[in-house]
Amino acid sequence: MSCQEKEIFIEKLRNAVESYQGFTQTEKCYAQKHLPEWIGKEGELDTFIQKFSERSLDIKPFLNEIELITQKVA
Repeated sequence: MSCQEKEIFIEKLRNAVESYQGFTQTEKCYAQKHLPEWIGKEGELDTFIQKFSERSLDIKPFLNEIELITQKVA
């Protein structure tokens, strides 16, 4: 992923975070403030997920909604 592609990806995430109704305003601000440092060079979301988990927030419903991960149905 090029720097430009990463910036576009981060901007899409910023927009998705801001419009997601499942986050409080505090959670949105927390994500917006740190997004660039939480996204890996190739767009990895591990740190992003970890940081939300540290605050006892389940980020997976958000990622499912914006189709960044798929949930397997048993």
